Amino acid sequence: MSWIVGAGMGFLRGGPMGAVIGGALQHIVTKKLQRKIRKSLPGLDDQGIFVTCIAVVMTKISMLRGTVKPHSRMAIKVFFQKNLNYSAGELSFIDNVVDETQKLNPDLNPIVKQYCKACNNHYTSLLLALAYQVALAEGELTEVVQSELNQLSKLLSLSYEQHDLIRDKYYLAALKTPYTLLGVPSNASSEEIKKAYRQMVMEYHPDKTAHLGEEQAQEAHLKFLEIMEAYKELESDRLSNQ
Repeated sequence: MSWIVGAGMGFLRGGPMGAVIGGALQHIVTKKLQRKIRKSLPGLDDQGIFVTCIAVVMTKISMLRGTVKPHSRMAIKVFFQKNLNYSAGELSFIDNVVDETQKLNPDLNPIVKQYCKACNNHYTSLLLALAYQVALAEGELTEVVQSELNQLSKLLSLSYEQHDLIRDKYYLAALKTPYTLLGVPSNASSEEIKKAYRQMVMEYHPDKTAHLGEEQAQEAHLKFLEIMEAYKELESDRLSNQ
């Protein structure tokens, strides 16, 4: 079993995941396990890459608070044990993935790309939900952890609405997004966004509240900066998608 695991972990040592991952991980998933995964998650292109990437991403999220703790390791295993019916022996591979990921701390971006390729972009919300699950196993979400979850959502090409659906499952408040800050839906046109931005600039310009005192003036400046940053982010997204 050790040589199989070693081969499977080769893609983590190789930097951005290249051709080496293709053949290596096919040997990780036995035919029996393949049947289990197919039954629960139809439509996967590469089951070995899929399950490995899930374990790597969950480990990466847990590592944001330091070394992966036993209860976080258990939270990572729960999905494989309960949802995919992994046996105790099969779970030992997940332990190896967790350990190897902690040693190498691979970049999240290529891991997510390989995940999306392996599942044909069918299970993107699932990965974000599992990331939240392991993050919440450590307690309340810190700013650093939430920032990484937001980045994961973006790498998975999930909309703000899809992200909020995941948060709702864990009884978390809706995200504050550039769209909600400007008071427009996520499918708003460029013209609608510009109109909303101009209206909010007029409404919240610091000059309009300066006479109310220092505290109100500071709040107005902070709100104004928030509005400008929201518009800047949406404009940047629009230009990058052209």
